[in-house]
Amino acid sequence: MSGLFRSTFMRKRVLITGSNGNLGSKLAKCLIATGQFDLSLVDIQPESIIKGGSSGPSVEYIQADLRTQQTCWTRRLRRTDVVIHFAVANSQPDASWTEASDSMDITFNVLLQASKARVGRVIIASSCHVAGGYKEQGGIKLAKDGSNVLSGNTEPLVGMQYACGDTFIDSTAYASAHFAAERLATSLAVSYPDTSFVVVRIGCCQPGTNNPRTITSQRPTTPSGQSPLTAPGSGSPLDDPVVIDEWMKSMWLSNDDFIGLFRKIIDTPLEKSKTRCLVMNGVSANRGSRFATDTSSSPIGFCPQSDCKDNSS
Repeated sequence: MSGLFRSTFMRKRVLITGSNGNLGSKLAKCLIATGQFDLSLVDIQPESIIKGGSSGPSVEYIQADLRTQQTCWTRRLRRTDVVIHFAVANSQPDASWTEASDSMDITFNVLLQASKARVGRVIIASSCHVAGGYKEQGGIKLAKDGSNVLSGNTEPLVGMQYACGDTFIDSTAYASAHFAAERLATSLAVSYPDTSFVVVRIGCCQPGTNNPRTITSQRPTTPSGQSPLTAPGSGSPLDDPVVIDEWMKSMWLSNDDFIGLFRKIIDTPLEKSKTRCLVMNGVSANRGSRFATDTSSSPIGFCPQSDCKDNSS
């Protein structure tokens, strides 16, 4: 519905990009099960992942390359209330700069087309890796304001370097693509006042059951006489795997909290707030985590219920 945001009690028309991916398929299956939404599910791949769990005229599948302006998806925007954007070229932190560039092309096109169509709400899946640089070797870097808590307002420090097994991971390219999306949303919120944006810096939400026990760097023991894995260009070993695992688990987002948060964002207008572009973390209530969670007093007002420490046994 161009320029308007329907109330919680009205049936919303929702378009999900990347609907065959981990997060997109989880949310799509949940929304389909409610029977309360008219859904357009867009992915560059065929509809095989989700089709088996749906029926009826309220769900349509669109195969499209979101780097283009194919009418098969852009024309749907004119009758869409909410766009939820998950689509990227590579959803893994080890994305190359070429893949990150493709992700930017996809996101820039989706956000601009949605704004031009006056979609009421655009929800963007960003990543906690935008603040990944606050984890340092040998210690944890404080935010520039001196705070030990990382919120959506914390100045970004993109990318994280760490060992995963015997592989060196540098998420700078991956995180940079997400940060670019955040900045574009902030700009579009000013230029297109009919559209509000909510950016969610999603933490670690694994495929399937998503148990935090399976979050591990799995770094093998260094054989006697061999040097430990080091970051390219550095003379110091990468972080201890225990430190890496704890940081990753502090970003954990349970399936229930993921679904609950996105349902709340879909239903909550920002019209009563001066904020037309809200940036927030998407993490569970993990004890000891530096990533701030949403609260009942915030514009969205979602309170996560899960804690990785209660689900690690």
